[in-house]
Amino acid sequence: MLIQPTALALYGETFEDSETATVNELIESASSAITSAAGTGILAETSTIEVLGLNERLLNLPGAPIRRVDEIHADGELIDPSTYRVASNGVYRAQGWACGAALPTLRITYFHGFDVTPKNIQTLCASMVIAGLIASREGGWDLQNGRMSSIGVDDYRESYATSGEGIEQVTPMDLPERTRKALRKRFGGSVAVVNSL
Repeated sequence: MLIQPTALALYGETFEDSETATVNELIESASSAITSAAGTGILAETSTIEVLGLNERLLNLPGAPIRRVDEIHADGELIDPSTYRVASNGVYRAQGWACGAALPTLRITYFHGFDVTPKNIQTLCASMVIAGLIASREGGWDLQNGRMSSIGVDDYRESYATSGEGIEQVTPMDLPERTRKALRKRFGGSVAVVNSL
């Protein structure tokens, strides 16, 4: 979980003991949505991935910051740790990651992520949980796939937008596309290779 229930008080939200199970479920759901959008874990963990080794020198790894590389195997053979250097976003190797003309499969085991959830991620998670808690208090969640775009007074009328950036949310646990993209970009949720450090 990216936050603890007690963190909600920092954002002015309190809850009754009878709501504890709901709050815990909302925190797990929000944490899952954020981590899924990031494409990798945000908190410190060890991961093992397999990628194709190319001639490029810097191999970006998901889960920034990269804190330690335990081992790298190319087609099953251990690569000498003195031939590469760990960077905050990946692993640099002067001769690149290909072995001659062959493109090996690299199996990388590494430690990455933050010891403590970054503040802006805590705020995002808490905001989602509070929105979910308010929705549950108001009688449950309605699918929110449209937002009121205008309202008239004489001959009362309402108009709802059903497309565009502002109405994408379906429940409080859904993140807008631009937030998902920003999380994936920040935490490196996909493996990519670039030419230079």
